[in-house]
This record gives sequence, structure tokens and C-alpha cells, in this order.
Amino acid sequence: MFEPGHLHLSRMQLLPSDVGFSIDIRYEIDEQCTAVHFTLEGEIKGEPLKESFSLPRDTAFNFASNIDHILRHHGVITPEFLSVSAHHEYDEMFEDIRAKLHAWHGEAIDPDHLT
Repeated sequence: MFEPGHLHLSRMQLLPSDVGFSIDIRYEIDEQCTAVHFTLEGEIKGEPLKESFSLPRDTAFNFASNIDHILRHHGVITPEFLSVSAHHEYDEMFEDIRAKLHAWHGEAIDPDHLT
């Protein structure tokens, strides 16, 4: 469920091989619009999760890759997390971040931020 600044994702464990989770992804733009700070809180397989990261303005739109990496580390595989039903919520989150950063398509990326 998406609202500006927050995305909640959850999945019940239906089979023993499933991974159940309930995760809140919160994000905020710094005052200078130079970075986006993300916090993931919740639980995966009944274990608590609390991790955060920041991305510079020009690479902030790659947030799903960072989130995917964190969740894989905790045992959530991509098909369970990036389900088709959640895709539109990611689109909404992407557009909200773009609007808050006043970013435009084709904006330059600093190559130093890609390492």
C-alpha cells in the first residue's frame, strides 16, 4: 500500500517454502534535494528488520535495486518481493520521488555515483 513517503508491502507465508514478510519502506528527501534517505522496517520470517541507506539525487531512482539487495540478504527472493501486484506501487513511489526532487527525464548522472 503506497502513500507519499511510505510503501508497505506484506506477504503471508502460505507454504513452508514461502517467505512471509511485513515491511514498511519510508523515504525522505533532504532539504537541498541532493539525496533520498530510505528506511526499511518490519519483519521477515518472524525476524525483525531495520536497515537504512541513502542515495544521491541522480541515482535515487535505482532504489529498488538497493531494497532488493537488502531483502535477498534476509531471505526474500525477487519474485516474492517484486510481484506484479506491487509494481504499480513502485511506479507511484518512483513518481513521488521524482516530483519531490524536481527531477526530469534525461537528467545527468555523476559517474562517481555508479561505483
